Amino acid sequence: MSRKYYCRTEYDFFKYLRLCGDIVNQNFESLLKKYYTARIDIKNRGNDNDIEILEINDSNSKIYRPDWFKDSLGSGINVHSFNGTLDLKIKCIKDGELKIELRGLDVRDKNGKRFPVYIDYTNFSINNDSIINSNKLTWHDQAYVFSKSVKDSEIVDIHVEWMPFNFFSEFKVDESPDLIQSLREKLSLLENKIKSIPELCYTSLGYSALGGKVTYRNWRVFPNSLLDDLNGYCDNIWFTRYLKHKFPDEDFNINMFSVFGRHDNLAYPMEGKKVLYSMEDLEHRFLEMKYRFDKYALDYVDLALGYDVFDHPKYSRFPYWILDHFSPESTEEDIEKKVDYWNSVSHEKSKDVTIITRHDLFGTRTMIANDVSKYTSILYAGNWKNNTSEMFIKYHNNKFDYLNQFKFYLCPENLLADAYVTEKVFDAFYCDCIPLYAGGGNYLEPKIINHNAIIRWDGEKILGSDPTICERVHYGYAKHLPVTWVADDDRNSDSIELFKNLLTDKKSYDEFKDQDKILPSGKKQIIKIFSDLEKHFERLVYS
Repeated sequence: MSRKYYCRTEYDFFKYLRLCGDIVNQNFESLLKKYYTARIDIKNRGNDNDIEILEINDSNSKIYRPDWFKDSLGSGINVHSFNGTLDLKIKCIKDGELKIELRGLDVRDKNGKRFPVYIDYTNFSINNDSIINSNKLTWHDQAYVFSKSVKDSEIVDIHVEWMPFNFFSEFKVDESPDLIQSLREKLSLLENKIKSIPELCYTSLGYSALGGKVTYRNWRVFPNSLLDDLNGYCDNIWFTRYLKHKFPDEDFNINMFSVFGRHDNLAYPMEGKKVLYSMEDLEHRFLEMKYRFDKYALDYVDLALGYDVFDHPKYSRFPYWILDHFSPESTEEDIEKKVDYWNSVSHEKSKDVTIITRHDLFGTRTMIANDVSKYTSILYAGNWKNNTSEMFIKYHNNKFDYLNQFKFYLCPENLLADAYVTEKVFDAFYCDCIPLYAGGGNYLEPKIINHNAIIRWDGEKILGSDPTICERVHYGYAKHLPVTWVADDDRNSDSIELFKNLLTDKKSYDEFKDQDKILPSGKKQIIKIFSDLEKHFERLVYS
């Protein structure tokens, strides 16, 4: 069987191969090992100098002493490790210059041509002195080099941490500024040319699925050589699978829109029905949607789906956590089983608190983290303030396997708005963690979630008066955002005291953790969300 998958980054590539192991039909580690194996070259430069390994923490690492690495300037070792972290104690033989090079493996194609496999070194220290504590992207031909003078018999402790190249790595282009500017100008000319052809810009662009029954209209990029891969990927999107499952024999034409990318074609006439889905907070971000199309663009689409709570014949509430925790083929029995699992799951806990997130643009996470860190350390497993590679290396980036070991999951929303509830709190339920949460406002799934099973923080955010602030945030200019938090200490004192008590009192913790997370009415409410969705799509398909 042949399938194609579109991956925006190597980070996505790892995730897709792991999820599609039945297609790859190879062991995950053996297939990907070269993509996250660090190569560390260590040499004591000087006449007949050498080094001796005294201790190493990674029993699976490979240590080489190749002939080509020994010359008149001394000898040393090449260490290959895919552990993600390495602690090495060495003894220097004779006075000399200790040279350490952090790089990636020598990987070549079938013609013997070497190509870059990037390793992102995140931490490097010598004798507990930090050398680097931020991302250093390297590959075989572009190593990070460190050297220091050493004495005979000197003991040197080396600590290194790394990750594969991922979505958060910083790739610095070596090309000249003139060339970059030239490319930008050519890209601008191309975009303007496309804009001048409305039929192409508004009706032809998109990625199809189900043989053309579904078209995804406003991705961030225009069709290019990856079109076939994107079309294959679109066949596996949640809504594609849902329509295939519910209406396998029907002939329909549905155009799917998201809040990402350009929205010009929302207002342009085209064949088929238009459906807008937003997994994001539309109150504080995506101002083009809010001010140009009145948030959910109800005057331009045939169906809008989102997190808000309001009545409209063309709107159905369908929050993102549904997509993240329920398959599109879910039956009522499947939903009931998932809720029962959330209420009964139990794991042994060995660690206190973790958070997994890419950013904290609006300060929500910092607010809770500052309170929690007064009483216990926090493991930051995502890109934001990362201090551990365990989730990526040991658990192969499986968030749920990683979370199972934690008592608490610090999982607030990035923005606070009424009814804006994503997958985060349900991830905590799935892994038997107590959520340390902020979000939902006055509508935290009141018919579904047992609020007594959550430790909830409250705060109020002021974004400022500039109406373009959130647009700049959306396009990556968060450093210009004038965000201030207004949070009364007394407002969250009860939450802080509860957290302190559960952290230190095992009996209280177990009683709190073991209560039902989902209310008795939760099953029916989730089933109703699916039922409402089906009725709306029936309206589109059969009209």
